Amino acid sequence: MNITSPSKILIIGCVFLLTISCNTNSIKIEQTENNDAREALTNWENQKFSMFIHWGLYSIPAGVWDGEKIGGYSEQIKAHAKISTEEYRKLAMQFNPTNWNVDSIALLAQDAGMKSIIITAKHHDGFCMFDSKYTEFDVVDATPYKKDILKDLSEACKRHNLKFGVYFSLIDWDYEEAMPFVSVRNSDSIPPLHHQYNLNQIEELLTNYGEVSEIWFDMGSPTYNQSKVVATLVKELQPNCMISGRIWNDQGDFVVMGDNLKPDFKMGVPWQTPASMFNETWGYRSWQERQSVEEKINEKIHDLINVVSLGGNYLLNIGPKGDGSIVHFEQQVLESIGKWLKENGEAVYGTSVSKIDAQDWGVITAKEGKLYLHIINYPENNKLIIEGLNSNFKKAYLLSDSSISLQSKIKDKGVELDLTNIINRNKYATVIGVEYEGELLYTPKNVISPNNEGAFVLTWDNATKLHSFSGHDYYSTKPTVVKIKWNLTKNEKESHDINITFSSDNIEPLKLFVNKKEYLISTSDAENVLNDKSLNHTIINVNLYLNKVHEIELSLEDSSNLHKGMSIKDLEIEIK
Repeated sequence: MNITSPSKILIIGCVFLLTISCNTNSIKIEQTENNDAREALTNWENQKFSMFIHWGLYSIPAGVWDGEKIGGYSEQIKAHAKISTEEYRKLAMQFNPTNWNVDSIALLAQDAGMKSIIITAKHHDGFCMFDSKYTEFDVVDATPYKKDILKDLSEACKRHNLKFGVYFSLIDWDYEEAMPFVSVRNSDSIPPLHHQYNLNQIEELLTNYGEVSEIWFDMGSPTYNQSKVVATLVKELQPNCMISGRIWNDQGDFVVMGDNLKPDFKMGVPWQTPASMFNETWGYRSWQERQSVEEKINEKIHDLINVVSLGGNYLLNIGPKGDGSIVHFEQQVLESIGKWLKENGEAVYGTSVSKIDAQDWGVITAKEGKLYLHIINYPENNKLIIEGLNSNFKKAYLLSDSSISLQSKIKDKGVELDLTNIINRNKYATVIGVEYEGELLYTPKNVISPNNEGAFVLTWDNATKLHSFSGHDYYSTKPTVVKIKWNLTKNEKESHDINITFSSDNIEPLKLFVNKKEYLISTSDAENVLNDKSLNHTIINVNLYLNKVHEIELSLEDSSNLHKGMSIKDLEIEIK
């Protein structure tokens, strides 16, 4: 970008009015991300579906204590039943899971179409499912089983080509130097000795068990420095290990939604939904009421494709019994999901968010040159409309049987697909593959038209917001806007000037994308503007398409913290 006049900006709390003229062909963007780290994150995002395992001493009482059914998550029975540490520790002498078979677990994950396994290395109760030299309250030292659960499972994952990850609780109800065990809110602060204890065990987990693809932190309320130290240690030991957002303080590689929740807002960062078979518990519960297997399969397949269509990964939990055996109900659900994925996995793995919004009949995932239509509500007249789409299809077919082709035509509301040739619908979700050439022509519902003067006026209020989910503990998390986007209608001329004004509490450079071309809005001359009081408009001259909807995006230039919210106020972008 050739800047022929200096950037001008008014400082904090005032309106930014910059002057930039540029040659779009000469822009040079500094590459700040590490290629290996970016590749590791992309590989993690492409997995889409993984197994969570909640298993430990709490699986022995299985939601019952002193003959009474205990409510709340069963893996937290120590808290809900108010069990003393002395009494709870006695459970270790009963832990001898003779029916635990790591190859069976790995093969079940494979059959389910899952790409990795994340197991509870240590839950809130402080019991370690691995051999730790920093406590005797672990599976090797305190139980008759005497085997390192993590070691055996990590090796099984290698044998069966699965990624291996670990869950690690930042709180510990057994460690003497932790905050007193008084509540089940689980967002306690972490005293210095407890913080060091956590660091010691994290180092063990990332040193003794080969490659760990993901470390899934949970709960606690660490300080920013504590979260930063933990994240730094993880990356020093295993640079490609993905860190969950529940490390808090924006130190995670990906955002974790609330338990069994997916966002009701658009996301702009990598994210994951952790899901249990039953909302009431993650660990095994002997008295859990189980609905029909068919209803649960249907629920979980719909959850999977909804999460993936929104750009997330789906982490589905099983809770083995105290003897290590898998609940038959859960095994049936996973195997049935796997059968569906064998026919339709192409529409899940490695897909991205489609620019086409969810439709009344279902959701859409995308790859280069392809759309995948997940039909949940089958149209009664066999005519499926993709609203807003204006592209002709090269090919449309049933994904599970590509020999079944479908006819399509462009209508007033969008593209209509004739589903008459599909005789056997999938009872969970029927997936249609669609192939097209060139750029997908789509008009979204939220599209900006020019005003009476022929100018497009873009503001914070008429933008589409993309979010992270940020906080310093579980109870402070909230959506933060990390990007804003607009779509503009077709226009009658090619060359346009863009005038930008805004105010902010922080002086930070911004990135403006106009149909995927990037422009840096620098704020480096703020002090000079304060001194000479001069104000100028930001003028960027750009060429727009004559026959297509335009995409405009604004975000912070610094991407080192993907979760940081934009603090822009009084924004107005005029394109004329």
